[in-house]
Amino acid sequence: MTRHRGATTRDRRLDAGSRHGGRSVAERALGQIRLVAVALLLVGGAGHHPAPGATLDRGQALVLVAVAAVVLLLVSVVSSRAGRARTGRRSTLALVATAADALVVLGVVGTAGLPPRSMALVLLMLPLLEAALWFGLVGLAVLWTLCSAALGVLVVTDPTSIPDGALGVLVVAMPTLLLATIPVAMLAEHLVAQVGRLGTARAAADDRARLLGDLSAITADIFPLDVESVLSQLVRGAQQLGAVEVTVAAPVGDAASTDGPGSAPPGGSTVLRRELAVPGGTPYAFRALVTGSADEVARRVEALDLLVAQARVGLANAVLVRQLERLKQTYEEQATRDQLTGLLNRRGLVLRAEQLPGRLGVLFCDLDGFKAVNDTLGHAAGDELLTEVAHRLERCVGPTGVLGRMGGDEFVVVVPGASEVDLTDLGLRIEGELARSFVLPAGTAVIGVSIGAASTAVGEQDLEALLTQADRLMYEVKRSRATRRSGRAELTGAPA
Repeated sequence: MTRHRGATTRDRRLDAGSRHGGRSVAERALGQIRLVAVALLLVGGAGHHPAPGATLDRGQALVLVAVAAVVLLLVSVVSSRAGRARTGRRSTLALVATAADALVVLGVVGTAGLPPRSMALVLLMLPLLEAALWFGLVGLAVLWTLCSAALGVLVVTDPTSIPDGALGVLVVAMPTLLLATIPVAMLAEHLVAQVGRLGTARAAADDRARLLGDLSAITADIFPLDVESVLSQLVRGAQQLGAVEVTVAAPVGDAASTDGPGSAPPGGSTVLRRELAVPGGTPYAFRALVTGSADEVARRVEALDLLVAQARVGLANAVLVRQLERLKQTYEEQATRDQLTGLLNRRGLVLRAEQLPGRLGVLFCDLDGFKAVNDTLGHAAGDELLTEVAHRLERCVGPTGVLGRMGGDEFVVVVPGASEVDLTDLGLRIEGELARSFVLPAGTAVIGVSIGAASTAVGEQDLEALLTQADRLMYEVKRSRATRRSGRAELTGAPA
């Protein structure tokens, strides 16, 4: 079983939450608000005129304002890092940034004074919006409560520094700030969710596009003209699409499943089982484990189904090509083989001789007395005799020569590199082998053979010319034997 996991599109994505895209938009808006708050702080500090008898002169006020502005700008760096951090670290950095902003603003309000002496209370909008961005309406409510309690403690503990009517203004101003911040917070939260959903949809579309791109590249290589290669490509392709534990095997009984939706083991994964039909053969069972979220599993199952469909086409093509190769081989054998004896025919013998090295020697063999066997024992017995002759010739020729049947009762032996002595010895062995009687089901047959021998010069490979020469010499031998037989018959019949 293969347990290697291929490279997936999910592995190529950055580790980001579904709300990251929405937060990035809201963070930019918060950064603009932070710059406005710093600008208001600087303008307020520049326009500050201390009251007679105040302990804080103008120079000190400007220094404190500058320090507060620098701290707010430094906190923006922490907030920016929080937006790029992972989930656990992001919450910690966001909490630090929000708390720092709140402390700075409360410090400015405590130093500058409450309304109507100073309008620094408006700066509380910055940490309140930041709390809403990172922690939602719950975070906004918690921070507002803490700021209200801190300002209340300031009023109670130092009533002499608080202008008349400040407590009443505070009671009205803080709820007003909350009411003014809630719609903005709700809008920001809605924006975060909306952009987050759009980001998730875009990521899903990108993931689907990458899956289809991977699938296109995989299927381009899934059409080798071999069944085993198709199955190997299928396993590798499934791993590239994110599947694990991919196997392809012949099913045992009814254990192999069919093309159902796939079973769902615990842990948000799906076992995909598909049948791969092989035309004229036993189907294969494809199995793969797909993990991830429900959407990711659905996309990968869709891509794997397309891959399996391509593999089915590849298997059908491989089987078809294999059948065509067998058919081609059959036709080639029929075109180059004698159907009765299985020996090479004239065309096959010529093609084979072209591949033989060196000079060629040829024995052209014509059976004597074959027609008589056909006439007395029948054509079936004649076919059996030709088959037995082929077997005896194969034993005589051995592995060094090439044997063929020209048709009828004519056989040819081609021997590469044979001398005239070699051809003579082989011809004598053939004559002796075929002179022995043949025991056939229809009776016993006795035949002879006439052999014509010829050989090419060094460097010549013209088998057709050699066959013509050997055929002519064979007929000379046959005529010579017929003349001798006729002479013996006349001598036998002469008067004493």
